[in-house]
Amino acid sequence: MADLFEVLLVDGDRTWHAGWLVDDETETDLLLRENGDLLLFGTRAGLEHHAQEHGLDLLDDLPDEIDLTLEGWLTGDGTEPDPGEVSGLWHLLIDDPVASHALGGEELGEAYDDLVEEAPAWFATHVPRVRAALRDAVALLRKRVRTG
Repeated sequence: MADLFEVLLVDGDRTWHAGWLVDDETETDLLLRENGDLLLFGTRAGLEHHAQEHGLDLLDDLPDEIDLTLEGWLTGDGTEPDPGEVSGLWHLLIDDPVASHALGGEELGEAYDDLVEEAPAWFATHVPRVRAALRDAVALLRKRVRTG
């Protein structure tokens, strides 16, 4: 039986509860999808109901909070976020079968490695390319959102 972790997706003043399905067999994280659409839940109760209907165990861990715009940084309106916030959003997007397409390529792979390894001057080195790719990945993710 798979475990369903809770993830909060934040976009401005809107917050959604999303299911995070952990596939133990392949050791990869996949956002919960149904018929290709990403399922988002406006309430914890909605998420719990969906998990119960599908025989998934909902863990009681505190949810991870992922800011889809990184408080305006993706659009160029905000200040530099904490690198951990960028890494959290990137991890969410790279595991998604649709959104991950915008994050492909060797240069972006190297940028992600530098981010994870906490390379100095990461923002100065990688921002233009990374910001555009993450913005495109978020747009791809939003195109397949269906509220539950």
